[in-house]
Amino acid sequence: MLEFKLDGIRIEITVEMERHDYKDANNRGRTRFERQIKISVRFWDLHLMGNLQELSFVKSSLIYFMQGYWKRSGKEKSRIDFAKRLTKKHPNGGKHSLYFIARQKNNKNFLQVYLEKNDEIINEVYLDGQEVLMLDIAIGKAIHLLTPISG
Repeated sequence: MLEFKLDGIRIEITVEMERHDYKDANNRGRTRFERQIKISVRFWDLHLMGNLQELSFVKSSLIYFMQGYWKRSGKEKSRIDFAKRLTKKHPNGGKHSLYFIARQKNNKNFLQVYLEKNDEIINEVYLDGQEVLMLDIAIGKAIHLLTPISG
């Protein structure tokens, strides 16, 4: 199991091996193993269960922020103009929106990630450059391990 936890953001990747016994065309016993990969990405109450479109949205948001971060690291008072939202309907009703917004405090850039439920912020975190890179690596690993039957 691979596990990543950062201030309410959680990524879990589990792999189970399934054994299948069968007989080939010559009636000889054979064994085949299949990997069952389960990927769970959670931003507090928002679950992104192996959905490639949602995971790639998160990863591209992280990469875009980091490109602006590196480009402006030496410039005084240079803001990163970035704000993105991912909206999902919650199974229990209502909608959840996950926001990625570049913020600046004391001439340092941060990525604000917050979860909004029915237009009310319920969780938030400010990530510095290193934490954004860590999250980017973990999301990239989850995307890399996705298979058509992952979920």
